[in-house]
This record gives sequence, structure tokens and C-alpha cells, in this order.
Amino acid sequence: MTYHQYAPPDLLKPYVRYFWSFDSYQSNEKLLQIKSFADRFPRFIFQNIERFETIRKPDGEKMPACYLSGIDTKSTVALMTGTFSHFGISFHSHALPVFFGVEAQELVNTTPDISQFCHSDIDSKLALANSHHERVIISCKYLTEKMATRNRIDTLVNQIIHTQQFDESANVWSVARNNKISERSLERRFKITIGISPKKLQRIARFEKALQLLEQAKYSQLVEIAYGLDYTDQSHFINDFRQFSDMTPYDFVNKKCLGSDSSSFICPA
Repeated sequence: MTYHQYAPPDLLKPYVRYFWSFDSYQSNEKLLQIKSFADRFPRFIFQNIERFETIRKPDGEKMPACYLSGIDTKSTVALMTGTFSHFGISFHSHALPVFFGVEAQELVNTTPDISQFCHSDIDSKLALANSHHERVIISCKYLTEKMATRNRIDTLVNQIIHTQQFDESANVWSVARNNKISERSLERRFKITIGISPKKLQRIARFEKALQLLEQAKYSQLVEIAYGLDYTDQSHFINDFRQFSDMTPYDFVNKKCLGSDSSSFICPA
């Protein structure tokens, strides 16, 4: 399996974390699982279905060739074969309204076809590209044009996310007060721009930090990790982790993972 990340141009950096590509030619792996956990970063995903099998949901439904994935607040599972070629865009939490003119809460835990949000032939252009580098160029042009026409930018939320380092330890009441806005108004603007409340975003951010720590951890370190993330006790940590991943920290530490991007992991089925 080959995974690469590509940096966005300066104009897109406030909204795009990175572009990525993931290719595999492991024909011996007849079936793989994509286990996706709660994730505060929405995505754009293109899969080359002219040469490879498409991703499928557990019920057999095929995923679109080109689709958006909004913020996830729960775990999901999808299936695919060991040979695939995917290209994607990882957005910052507040990017979807800027490019697609939609209230982000409408896309939470959904994976709609990109055709629902634009009439361009972006999927065809990506399919005809000769390389992932060419897809980066095509995607940059596409997003730049979308940003110019949509331009639903909430400057306050943008500022909070980027300049005040809003993370799992920030005090939501203090953030609202410092920006001369009520906590209720802040929550409403977060749901429109990001899709979920500030406190839910913090919980997912803490969960994602736990994932990073657990990838290099041993089971004996779970208590240390729990207290390091300011959980009141290990039981609280385990319950929170299970809610966002549908597995325990112990199961995650011992899982077999063939590849990953953000909070999605490719594993043998």
C-alpha cells in the first residue's frame, strides 16, 4: 500500500489540511474493512472505479465514485478489495460551507454524492487525470473556483479555530465571552459552520488525541493516557472511546491495521 500527502497552496490553507492519495495492489487481500471512527475533519473522496472495485457499505450498497464525507460523530464500516486507488481532500472543520454553500450540520454522518452540490464534471476530470499530482492541480482549481462563488465564511468561527487554538482543553464559556457573543449563539454558529457544538468538537478532538497516543502505546499505559487527557478515571475514558470508535482502547491497541488516514483505518475483514 502506498499513501502520500500533498500540501495545499497558500490560498486554500485556511480550509484545506492536505490532499492525499492511497493506492494498493494487494490482490491476495480479497476483502478489507475501512473502519472509520468519529472525525472532526470532513473529506472529499474520489475512487477510481474504472480500474478497481468500488467501496461498499456492509449492506452491499456501492459508494459514489466521488463523494463528500461530513464530520463523523460515530464509527462506521465499509468494505473493499485489496486493490484500489483513492484520492482525497482533508478539510478543516469549518470548510464545507465555504466551498459547497451548505450548512455543515446537514452533512454530519453522511456521505453524499458530489453531484448533489455542484454541476461540474470534477469526477470525470479526476478520472481522466494521469497521476495523483495532476489530481491535486485539478482539485486546487476546482476549490478555488468554488470558494469564489460560495464564500460563506464565518470569520468569527474561522478566527476561533485558527488563531485561538480552540482544542479539547479550551473553556467554551470563556471563548464566547472573549468574542462578545453568548455561548448559545456560539453553539448555533458552530453547528452551521462545522456541524456540531463546540463541546462535541472538543470531545472528538480529545478522542483523536487518544488515538494518536494509543497507536504507539501498550495496554499497561492506558491509565496514564486517560489521566494525561484529563479524564476523571479510566472508566470514563473507556466509555468515551467506545462511543466514538465502537471498540475499547484495549481492542484498538491490539488491532491489526494495514493503513490509515486521519481517523479511518484499513484492516483485514
